[in-house]
Amino acid sequence: MSSNRTWLSSVLFLDIVGYSKHSNNNQIIVKNHFNKIIADSIDCLCEEDSIKLDTGDGIAICYLGDPEDILYLSIGLRNAFMNTADNCDITYSVRSGINLGPVKIVEDINGQRNTIGDAINVAQRVMDFAKPNQLLVSRSYFDVVNAISENYESMFNYVGIREDKHIRKHAVYEVLEDATALKLIEAGASQVIEVTSGSAKIELNEEHIKSAQTHLAAYIGPLAKVIVERASKQVSNVHDLYHLLVEEVDGDDNKREFLLSSGE
Repeated sequence: MSSNRTWLSSVLFLDIVGYSKHSNNNQIIVKNHFNKIIADSIDCLCEEDSIKLDTGDGIAICYLGDPEDILYLSIGLRNAFMNTADNCDITYSVRSGINLGPVKIVEDINGQRNTIGDAINVAQRVMDFAKPNQLLVSRSYFDVVNAISENYESMFNYVGIREDKHIRKHAVYEVLEDATALKLIEAGASQVIEVTSGSAKIELNEEHIKSAQTHLAAYIGPLAKVIVERASKQVSNVHDLYHLLVEEVDGDDNKREFLLSSGE
């Protein structure tokens, strides 16, 4: 990849809150746990399109592929880091920010791919505005993802204009924690509607598949994309797809919400 070329990249920036306040031993425990969660989750991204930059107290992930992939990944990571008290000796939280913008790919001192550019700087600024375990995105990222599908609009909440230390203003949006529940409320759903085998079945298309990936990711994280893609090859309609995927969801209430999110 030539360093003279400018690439449009989605950048996910994550930061361990209060990392420097931990003792050296606790920093090692926290960072090892953080790295493991990242390593277990980024398999959903194409390796060729991914560049990971360790920042010491976090990580920046530049991705040249589908911007939606970063959304699936970041939701799964946020959910995982919200549960650190259950599986780590040291409880900690993480701030996350996503931006879409220009980068250049260069070679670092170790001969590895690295990136430079305003997209990374803005992603870090957006992350800086986030509260612990909050996921924020820039206006540029929101506009692109929202243009891909109207299904994404209800997943975001406009936070407002924030000013960084360089007096640069940024419009930021929060990725809601329970996007599926929000969609149900906006749709006016007051009860769970049972989908019967005798009801009309909507033929499956690419938009339905992407929507199912988003809905499932709210429950199981970034692996949702792979699972939905595999499941979609086994069925031909929305009804059968969601009833196949619901087995991946834990809890009766969550299962009912997931089925209702199919829109049937």
